[in-house]
Amino acid sequence: MNKINQKKSESIEKINSEILKQSYIAIDTEFMRERTYFAKLCLVQIATPSSIFCIDTISNDNLKEFWNSISNSSCIFHSARQDLEVIFQNSDLLPNKIFDTQIAAGLVGFEPQISYANLVEKLCGRVLKKSQTRANWEKRPLSKEMISYAREDVEFLLEMHAILLEKLKKMDRISWAEEDSKSLNNYNLYKFDPNEAINRIKSAKYLSGRTKKAIHLLLKWREEKAIEKNLPRQWILRDKTLVDIASTSIELSDDFSNIKNISEKFIKKNGNEVIKILEKSRISAEDYPPENKMNEKQKKIMAEMQKFIAKISKSLNIAPEIIATKKEIKLYLMAKNKSKLIKGWRKNLTEEKFLELTE
Repeated sequence: MNKINQKKSESIEKINSEILKQSYIAIDTEFMRERTYFAKLCLVQIATPSSIFCIDTISNDNLKEFWNSISNSSCIFHSARQDLEVIFQNSDLLPNKIFDTQIAAGLVGFEPQISYANLVEKLCGRVLKKSQTRANWEKRPLSKEMISYAREDVEFLLEMHAILLEKLKKMDRISWAEEDSKSLNNYNLYKFDPNEAINRIKSAKYLSGRTKKAIHLLLKWREEKAIEKNLPRQWILRDKTLVDIASTSIELSDDFSNIKNISEKFIKKNGNEVIKILEKSRISAEDYPPENKMNEKQKKIMAEMQKFIAKISKSLNIAPEIIATKKEIKLYLMAKNKSKLIKGWRKNLTEEKFLELTE
């Protein structure tokens, strides 16, 4: 792999042509999101068996055909979720198929969420410098060091894919890796629904009535503001301040004085809107019950389930959390139809024992 290409239209056509010839391509992205709601895509790196291409997504303003090529390709990522999110935000498309080397690594016995650099070292025997982890990818021109760093992020993915496939095949787990990778290649994961914003504050699920409704409405409002202004949520209103506002009786602008760490600028700009939201929250809050807590029987069942997961994970030589986290087991007990334990390879491993414990 010895070619790095940052040219515009003619190079994009060449890249598209080469992409469409491949059974698999390796892909990674570089983006910035510290000051924005939506990540700003700055660079896309593509590796084929013979070339590495770095596509400057800031300088190239017409990438429609490139994204169409990606959407028709099978793509290898490492820790794909954020890359898929930024690809979807920029193209409204996702790849035809993905393979996540981080997922695959966990399924053959490496630690959960192993980093790309660590996996490269363990599978390929190469030590990466990773010197540009805090680089400003919006900066132009990109330095040679930044290009080298970006190149390395895809350089070993095809090799690792081949090694991991062989390991998965020997362990009869290729379908496991394909299933878990496919679950990330889902449009619904990357669409923004302000109504779901309440899930971002864990403590809110155990609240009820007016306070929970106020938090829900304020979070929805903040999400819409953040999207409209393309600013981080916390720049609009911090979580703790939002909860304090929802938990306090505020009817007039002067009442904001009871809230810590809220600026005069915010009150002047948004105070009236927030007061109207709080007024709305006082009207019938019957649809905002607290989330059900586990009873003692369920807690005992959950403990037995965790023991079982620990036992089978040891026999399979994979980490327990790859099969099921504590959160996932709880979801199985409280809202079974939403749990990933009721389908696929996890169902095959756990169904008999879990049914025995819950009957």
